[in-house]
Amino acid sequence: MTQTTSPALPRSAIWAFGLVAMPLSTIGLPLAIYLAPFYAGEMGLSLAALGTAMLIARFADICIDPFVGAFSDRLRSRFGRRKPFLVVGSVVLLLGMSQLFNPGKGVTLVYFLGWLAVMYAGFSLIQVPHRAWGAELSPFYDERTRISSVRQFFSTGGLIVSTLVPAVVLGQAGAKSSDVLFALTVMTVIALPIVAGINLYFTPEPAPTPRPPRARFDWKANWRALRRNGPLQCILLVVFIGFSAETFRQTLTVFFARDVIGVKNLGLVYVYYFISAFCGVPCWRWVAKRTSKHHALAAGMVIAICTNLGLYLLGKGDTALFTAMFILKGFCFGALDLLPAAMLADAADVDTAITHKSRNGLLFAVFGVVTNLGQAVGQGASLNALSWVGYHAAGETAPAALASLSLLYAVIPSAALGLAMLIALRYSLTAKRHERLRVLLQGRKALAGT
Repeated sequence: MTQTTSPALPRSAIWAFGLVAMPLSTIGLPLAIYLAPFYAGEMGLSLAALGTAMLIARFADICIDPFVGAFSDRLRSRFGRRKPFLVVGSVVLLLGMSQLFNPGKGVTLVYFLGWLAVMYAGFSLIQVPHRAWGAELSPFYDERTRISSVRQFFSTGGLIVSTLVPAVVLGQAGAKSSDVLFALTVMTVIALPIVAGINLYFTPEPAPTPRPPRARFDWKANWRALRRNGPLQCILLVVFIGFSAETFRQTLTVFFARDVIGVKNLGLVYVYYFISAFCGVPCWRWVAKRTSKHHALAAGMVIAICTNLGLYLLGKGDTALFTAMFILKGFCFGALDLLPAAMLADAADVDTAITHKSRNGLLFAVFGVVTNLGQAVGQGASLNALSWVGYHAAGETAPAALASLSLLYAVIPSAALGLAMLIALRYSLTAKRHERLRVLLQGRKALAGT
């Protein structure tokens, strides 16, 4: 898979761009893994109520994403289109995190829901324009995989940090989950402004096309453009099913590891998991370059399915086998996280060819909506399913409920990932087809004199 022209984007610009993913992922893991057990076990809120609150907050976030994307597409300022959102989003995110991760006594469900919604809004303000910015850094098929790989490299590094912090903090006498969340808050409050500043300084924003005339949003025209874009439909469907399945499983990990397997230090297991994921990122980039992005993504899903089903066969005391399978699953994490964004950047070029407009912000907002919807379904469904089968996070659980937990954790997500894998294999935008598309768009741009 080669490119006809070498990209001129400096390496420093790509690495500065990807650096922002590190503090974001440092927050993201405790948000997905530790927050529900903390609020259920230490704050006394019910799992069903937490699951419903997470679902509501996600749906509120879904309503924000399209407006953020469309506004960032239209914005013309001396600072660029995407950069102002990184600044504003960082402030909102840090405010929400400081309140959500460090609640006072007598916390209520309304408190949890409100600050979770603020935190999600901060994520949207950063991630939607930032991903669109990444797609605009290069028009080349393989170079976009490189950009996504660097971003995933730092994202996985942040995940390693977010697993090391609990391991270190909880190793201190008398430490609690609240101490872990406080340490993560302090670290992120320091790190996020620094890396955002590095990104703003070193990474250029491509010159925008002339601002389109203000017009009413045409839902029918946009829906027709979406229906004509087969690769975009394919990757969005894969992302929705895949994120639903993985979030469903991730939300149950603490409960499964603690009560079914008997893992004593899950934080240490997660360190191994993300080190494996860290090592896997360049491997998946290599596989995607030698084959194609969608075939590499499908291969990652096959590994994830096999490890999930293997975990279902484990029981009390199988900590070593659990850790080994978790490490293997970590290796395929990079494929499931980095490749969809790179594939969407290519599918966005199909949209440009159809509509004659650059709408990366809007399309990555749709990507964010689908991602958030998948995560909302996964979080809400998993916690409510746990409550339905009679599982209790803070007390004794019957053997039948533990058996149901194993089924929910391993088998249900595997079935969903199998469906996503079959859909991914139908993705049609190969490197050769994308190169023809890139040449077409370059020709149009030259004729337009822009």
